Amino acid sequence: MKKMKAAVWHGHKDVRVEEMPEPEAKPGYVKIKVAWAGICGTDRHEYVGPNFIPVKTPHRLTGRTAPLIMGHEFSGVIVDVGEGVIDWKKGDRVTANGTLSCGQCPMCRAGRENICSKLGFLGVSTDGAFAEYVIVEQKRLFKIPDNVSLKDAVLCEPLACGLHAVNIMNFDFDGTTVVVSGDGIIGLSAAIACKQAGAKNVIISGVGTFKKSLTDEIGLKHVDITQENLLDVVKQETDSWMADAAFECVGVESSLHSAIKSTRPAASVMVMGVFEKPPVFPMNDFQEGERILYTSQAHINEIGICLDNMSKGKYPYIEKMITGVVDLDDIVEGGFEEMNRHPNDNIKVLVRIAGDQLA
Repeated sequence: MKKMKAAVWHGHKDVRVEEMPEPEAKPGYVKIKVAWAGICGTDRHEYVGPNFIPVKTPHRLTGRTAPLIMGHEFSGVIVDVGEGVIDWKKGDRVTANGTLSCGQCPMCRAGRENICSKLGFLGVSTDGAFAEYVIVEQKRLFKIPDNVSLKDAVLCEPLACGLHAVNIMNFDFDGTTVVVSGDGIIGLSAAIACKQAGAKNVIISGVGTFKKSLTDEIGLKHVDITQENLLDVVKQETDSWMADAAFECVGVESSLHSAIKSTRPAASVMVMGVFEKPPVFPMNDFQEGERILYTSQAHINEIGICLDNMSKGKYPYIEKMITGVVDLDDIVEGGFEEMNRHPNDNIKVLVRIAGDQLA
């Protein structure tokens, strides 16, 4: 049996780079040689978790429990196709939607597989892409345009999260003021999607000024909450009318409250953050102001849209969103531990697996 190198989650702060069996392309799946993979905020939380990785009870869809290979943001090249695969061939440059779904529940039948009743994810519910090879169902694949690098293509997965959130809101962003609480990759993806949807003013808040040069280039107003009060800035920017919409992209109670307080009556609030601790929700503020609450889970087909946007040059700042590159052997110390030590000084850390050798 062929072996490959992979980063395997065994438990709390126990990720080991070890030899694993090389997967084979089963019917309906393709085998991909991984070029680059991104460390997601979910991955970082699982490293110090578990939060979603099944440990004792097998996952409801995959039947898997830990240990398993992490990673769901990636790019690579198809090296084999399973029986029944159509429209895909060896040599295709691809990325993928890491969602796993049953295909049979009411949400799946309605085309909303991202909220499947048995929802799972590559690298969380089954083996993922922090490895030399990964297998992916053919319907999850997206072809990378010829003028988009394998390295940059990895960022289309987090960008798709922000685009999906904007897409599912019944809201006209044209000319509006929007507040985004959290300047990590998900907050940035939401802010970018709002700008591209026509928002006039987008105010994004975070800790420190590391990301200010990037947010300035994108056209956002950055608020360092250690130095400025977000609500005071919003009042100043809106002549006390407050924001038309807000996005919570951190997953902590204080961030949720700040996002809500920054909005006017009848505003829309989108929650994208994943809360490790259930927050106290200020329901009276919502009820009295007839505010509207939205939530968003991952994405559906938005990766394809983001790849097209990238091909058309709509993310000229994309390279600045990559703040670190580590080899697979260094994923623990140079990746997870670095991100835990300096959470506000990183946006996207990439793992070089085959890297530019596949370009």
